Amino acid sequence: MRYWGFCCEHAAHGRYMETQNMVKKTIAALFGFLFLSLSPVMAEVPVKIGVIFARTGTASIESQAAFTAAQFAADDINSQGGVLGKKIVLETFDNTSTPLGAKRAAEKAALAGVTGVIGANWSSFSMAMADVLQRAGIPMISPSSSTPGLTAGKNFIFRVCFDDNFQGEIAADFALDVLQAETAVVMTNTSSQYSMGLASVFIDKFQERGKMLLETDYSQTTTDFRAHLKRVSTVNPDIVFVPDHLRQSGYIIQQAGKMGLDFTFLGGDGWLNSMYRYGGDRLHGNFYVAQWHYKSPAKKSRRFVKKYRKQWGSAEDPSLALTYDAVTLFADAVERSGCLDRKEIRKALAATKNFHGVTGDISFDENGDPM
Repeated sequence: MRYWGFCCEHAAHGRYMETQNMVKKTIAALFGFLFLSLSPVMAEVPVKIGVIFARTGTASIESQAAFTAAQFAADDINSQGGVLGKKIVLETFDNTSTPLGAKRAAEKAALAGVTGVIGANWSSFSMAMADVLQRAGIPMISPSSSTPGLTAGKNFIFRVCFDDNFQGEIAADFALDVLQAETAVVMTNTSSQYSMGLASVFIDKFQERGKMLLETDYSQTTTDFRAHLKRVSTVNPDIVFVPDHLRQSGYIIQQAGKMGLDFTFLGGDGWLNSMYRYGGDRLHGNFYVAQWHYKSPAKKSRRFVKKYRKQWGSAEDPSLALTYDAVTLFADAVERSGCLDRKEIRKALAATKNFHGVTGDISFDENGDPM
C-alpha cells in the first residue's frame, strides 16, 4: 500500500508537473503571440507635440511662419527615422492672439495628451500657457518669447531665444555707440508685457550714458499714432525706440514719414520683414535687434536656408529658425531621455549642453534660458 501510495503520489506529482509545464508553455505562447501582435502597434505610437501659435487675430501674420517651420522640422526629423523609432506628429492649436486664448489652447493640448509643447511667439501668450503647462508637468519650449519672467520658477518651461535683458542692452549700446545718439524717446505698448519689459531695460541702459527725453504710451488697439508722434516731435530726439511687434511699429514709422518727421527708429526682435505691409518703404534706414539672420555664415544656418527655400520659399523670418530649433531641440531631449515620460524629458532638456541649432549652440542655465 505504501508502494502503491508512493507510486500514486509520484504519478500524481508527475501529472501535476506536466500540467504546470503545459500551462507555462501555453502562457509563453500566448505572451509571444500578443507581443508579436502588439509590437508593430507599439512602434506606431507617435511622439505627439503640441504647437501653439496664432492662426487668427493680430499675431497671426507673424505666426504663420512658426506653424510652417514646426512642420518642416517634424518632417525633417521623421525623414531621418523619427525619435526613438517613432514618428513625430504635431497637434496644432490656435491661441487666437489673446492670453485667454493661449491659456485655453494649452489646456486643450494637455487634454490631447501631448508629450511637449512648442510656442508661443508673443510673451503675453507664452506666460498664460506656461502657468497651465507647468501645473500639468508638460515641457514647453518657446521659440521667441523674450520676457525675462517667462521661465522664472518654472522648471518645465524653456526658450531658445535670448531674453529682453540681453537685447535691451544691445539696442541701447547700438544707439549710443553706433548711431551716436545722445537723446532718446521710447514709445511703449502698455498692453504688451514684451513691450513694457524691453522698454524698461532699454531706458535703464541708455540713461547710463544718454538722456531720456520722453516715454509715450499707447494700447494694443491703437492705429492712429499722430498725437503721440506730435509729442515726440516737440523734444526732437536723436533716436526713437519702439519695442513692439510689426503692426504697431510699422504704423508708427509710416505715419511719422507722412507727417514729415525724420526720426531714426530702433526696435527689438518683434520687428520682422513682414512689417513692410504696414510701414512700406519708410522702414528703410531704421534698425532692429534680431535673434537670427538668414545670411548667417554658419554652416547649419546655410543648409537650413537652402533646404527651407527649396520646400517652402522665403526663409528670411527669424521665427522660422527659432521654431525649427525649438522642435529639433525637444526631439533631441526625447532621444536622450530614452522614453516618452515628461519628467524624464524635462530632465534631459534641463541638461542640454551645446545643442547645435540653426541659430547657434544652445546650453540651458538653471532657469531654462539659453546661455
